[in-house]
Amino acid sequence: MNSTAESRNSKKRIENSNRPTEGKGRRGTDTSVFFRNFFLALVASLALLFVSQAEAGAKEPPKPKYTAEQIKKKKEVLLQILKYGTTKERAGALRELEDFPKEEAGELYDLVGVILSKDPDWSMRIYALRICGTLELTNFEDKIVGLLKNDQQEISKEAVYVTKKLKFKSAIPTLTELLKAQDFTKNSNYTIALIDTLAEFPEATDAFQVLESRFQEKFNDPELRAQTALYFGKIKNGSVESLLISTFKDDKEPITIRAYSVNALGKMKSKDAIQPMTELLTKIRNLKSKTDVQDYQALKIHIITALVSLGDKDIIEELYSLARDDDAVVRLRAIKHLAETEDPAVLEILEYKAQRDPSEKVKRAAQNALNQLKKKISPDFVPPAAEKSREPSGIKRYNTRRPSSSKEESPARTDAGSQSQSPSSSDKKPDAAPQGGSGESEDLEDQ
Repeated sequence: MNSTAESRNSKKRIENSNRPTEGKGRRGTDTSVFFRNFFLALVASLALLFVSQAEAGAKEPPKPKYTAEQIKKKKEVLLQILKYGTTKERAGALRELEDFPKEEAGELYDLVGVILSKDPDWSMRIYALRICGTLELTNFEDKIVGLLKNDQQEISKEAVYVTKKLKFKSAIPTLTELLKAQDFTKNSNYTIALIDTLAEFPEATDAFQVLESRFQEKFNDPELRAQTALYFGKIKNGSVESLLISTFKDDKEPITIRAYSVNALGKMKSKDAIQPMTELLTKIRNLKSKTDVQDYQALKIHIITALVSLGDKDIIEELYSLARDDDAVVRLRAIKHLAETEDPAVLEILEYKAQRDPSEKVKRAAQNALNQLKKKISPDFVPPAAEKSREPSGIKRYNTRRPSSSKEESPARTDAGSQSQSPSSSDKKPDAAPQGGSGESEDLEDQ
C-alpha cells in the first residue's frame, strides 16, 4: 500500500512540475502570434498607403500638350502659312487647328472666315468648310449658309454637309429652294446630300411636300426615290404611311425602294404595316427559285428588322441565323440590321462578331453596329476614336493635290471610308458621308 501511495505522489509531483512549463510554452506561442499579426497589419497598412498614393498620382491633371511658348510660336507659324503658304501647306495648317487650343485660336479662326468669304482658291474654301464642321465653328453660320448657293457645286455640297452637322435652321429656305431646282430624273450626289440634310429638319414642311410629290413620280431616278423613302423614315411624318405601304406591296417597284419603304415604316412604328409586311414575308419565304431568293433577300432582311422594331421579338432569330451564315455577304447584311432593331439583346452577338468573325469587313461592320446601338441605348456613349495619321513633318495629311478646275479631282473628304470624287460625277454616291456620321443610305446598303 505504501509503495502504491508513493507511486501516486510521484506522478502528481511530475504533473505539477510540468504545468509551469506548459504555461511558459503558451505564453511564448501567444507572443509569436502577436508579432506575426502585427507584422501582417504593418505590411497591409504600407500596401494601402502605396495604393492610395498611386491613385492620387493617377488622378493628377494631365500636363498641357504645349507650353505657352510653344503655343505662341506655333500660332505665329500657322498664321504665316495660312496667309502665304501653298495650297497643300495651308490645307495642312487648317488641319492643325483641330489640336490647337481654342482659347488661343482667335486670330487663326478669323483667317478661316476670310478664306470662306473671299479666297480665290475654291479648294481652300472646301478645306475651310470642313474645319468649320470639325471644330463646330457656328459663328460662321452666315458665311456657310451663303456658300450653299455658290456657283462651284463642290463648295455648295460641302456647305450642305456642314449645315447638316451643325444643324443650321437658317439654311432651311435655301436648302428647299435648291431641292426644288433639282432634276429628279437624274441620279446626283448633290441631290442625295440635300435630301439627307433636310432629313435633319422635320420643320421643313415645304421640302417634305416636294419630296412626297417626287416620290410618287415613278419615272424619277430609283436611287433618289429610295433616298426619299429613307428621308420619310427620319422625318416620321405619318401622312405618308399609306403611300409607303402601297409602295412596298407593289411587285413592279424596284427592290431597293420597297426595302427602304419598309425600313421607313419600321422607324415610324407603323402598326398598319405589320400585317402586309407579315404577308409579304410569308411569300418571300415560299420562293423556290434560288435567283428569286437571292434577289429578295434584301427586302426580307428589311421586313424582319422592321417587324422586330414593331414588337415581334421572336422573329429576331432569323437575323441571328443570317448572321451565322457561311456567306460573308449574308452575314454583313444581317449585322448591319441587328443594330436597327434597337434591341439590347443583340449586343452579345455583335460583340462576338466584332472580335471573332472570319471576315475583316464583317468585323468592322459589327463594331460600327455595336457603337451605333450603344449610342442609341446610352446617348452619353462615346465610340473609340480612330487614330489620326500625321505627315513625317508633323503636319497632318489633308490633301496633297490642288484641283485647278471643276473638271479635276476635288479635295478628298477625310471621313472614314471616303474616296475621291470628281465634281462632274453625278452618277455615284457621295464620296463620303456628311460630316458627323455616315449617311443612313450607307448603313442600309444591300445591293
